[in-house]
Parts: sequence; C-alpha cells; structure tokens
Amino acid sequence: MGLAAMIEVKSELRSALIAARIKAQSEELEAGAGLVTQASTLLAGIPGRVVAGYIPFKTEIDPRPLMRALAAQGAKLCLPRTPPKGGEGAGLTFHLCDPEDPSELEKSTWGVMEPKAYLPQVRPDVVLVPLLGFDRWGNRLGQGQGHYDRTLEGLRAEGVVLAVGVAFAAQEIDHIPIEPHDQRLDWIITPIKAYPIAT
Repeated sequence: MGLAAMIEVKSELRSALIAARIKAQSEELEAGAGLVTQASTLLAGIPGRVVAGYIPFKTEIDPRPLMRALAAQGAKLCLPRTPPKGGEGAGLTFHLCDPEDPSELEKSTWGVMEPKAYLPQVRPDVVLVPLLGFDRWGNRLGQGQGHYDRTLEGLRAEGVVLAVGVAFAAQEIDHIPIEPHDQRLDWIITPIKAYPIAT
C-alpha cells in the first residue's frame, strides 16, 4: 500500500474509531474500575517502578483509577509533556507528577493537561498509552502526531520499557494498518480483558 493510500485508510479508520470511542465512553461509566480489575498481573510487578500515565483528552478512557491502584502498590507516577507546536520530530518527556493535583498541571498548546515543566524529569519503566484503535497483534492507531511512536522508539533504544495500551473494548478492530515507524504495544488492557502481546 502506497503512502497516500495508507494515509487515507488511517483517516477513515480514525473517524470510525472516534465515533466508537464516544459511544463507549457514554455507556461504560465504570470503565476506569474495570481497568483496575483486569490489570492484576500488571499490578503485581509494579513496586518501585516508574509508571507514565496520562490525563484523558476528550473521550480517551480515564486511566487515573489504574494509576491510583499502581501507586498504592508502590509505583512512582509521572505524566508526559508534549513537544511544543513546531517541535515535530521530538518525543514526549516525562515528569514526576501527582495527577490529582491541579497545581502541578497546565494545558499544553494541544489542549492536553500535562505536568508543569519544572517537575523532575524521569525515564518510565511502564507507559500507559492512549489510542484510538488497536488489534490483537499490539498494533495501535493514535491521533496521527506520532508522539508515542517516537517516544517508545527512543525509550526502547535505551533499554526495556513496557508499553501498555489502555482502551475501551469497542476500540478493537481486526487489523490496524502499520508503517515502519509504528511501535507495537506489549500489553493491552480494556475494562473487560487484559492480555500480553506475543513477541
């Protein structure tokens, strides 16, 4: 598939998956608690590890109940800062942050709530990754900016990192079209199922 055709296919998929996510968010009011229930394997290995979560944007599934459960098991929490507009090619940076403390957060130029720049920067061991769609092979469709793909590529070049996609079950499709730069997930957790991705 050529680049132009790939872009068109991904654009059509994004439109369909945005609609599916809007519907799921409106119907699954206990989705955050479901993530915690399904993440027992992940919770067991977390003490002392640095976990990157995110503040949900628009209809993204809310990972904060899972983040609280991870913190209760001894994880250190951090959140991502996006590069400024015009910083194409840059990855995310991660900063230790209390996701429940508004004084540590600010709105980015993209409209996403993120940690303030002065907070200590860290390298996460586990990254909770938002998405629009996923398949059972660990492929992910994001918003199209490439922030998480560039970030995961950089982190993996430095060492081991666990990329955990978090989503509503309705965001699963049979096949996500992929490009060479796309980074696969290691785990996927939904409110009804969690499973590792075979390597």
